[in-house]
Amino acid sequence: MAAIILAAGSSSRMGSHKLLLPYKGRPIVNWVLGAACASQADPVIVIIGHEAQRVDGALRAESWFLAIHNPWYLDGMSTSLRLGLAATPNDVDAAIILLGDQPLVTPEIINAMIAEFARAPDAIIAASYQGRRGNPVLFPRRYFAELETITGDEGGRSVLARHPDRVRLAEIDDALAGFDVDTPEEYQTLLSQQELDGHSD
Repeated sequence: MAAIILAAGSSSRMGSHKLLLPYKGRPIVNWVLGAACASQADPVIVIIGHEAQRVDGALRAESWFLAIHNPWYLDGMSTSLRLGLAATPNDVDAAIILLGDQPLVTPEIINAMIAEFARAPDAIIAASYQGRRGNPVLFPRRYFAELETITGDEGGRSVLARHPDRVRLAEIDDALAGFDVDTPEEYQTLLSQQELDGHSD
């Protein structure tokens, strides 16, 4: 089971590189990588693009992972997805796709989705938060070729839409885990949650 972290975007709505913004003393993207590296997923593949050297430098504080630079990241998320799938070893039966801006995803969430896949190996497993489908999403290898045909700024929505009968939801108890950070307002919401948790940078 591979983990592919999409971390190449230009953060256009944030105004600065959102993945490098601090949360609890670490860059946002490091929390996602740390969760993947502490989970049962192997290998962990990170696709970087915008300010690639800064992102790679920040990530090196974590465990071993494979970093791939995407020179086409401005063409959308699909280009990063294709690179990640191409780098997934042939003997790996599935890949869980994670977004680099979801710092509240935990190893337990990833492992729960892997366990759900073990029960339903033909299904696409999507995280669900209070009944709403979200990220991450786990795709069996049988869908890789279809995912590789996607273009633009999409990470698999059209494949999910084409196979609604194959989608199996993994309900996540912590609704906040699905929170992603795209705008300054969302970043402030994340920091407010940090204060509620009793943490500070």
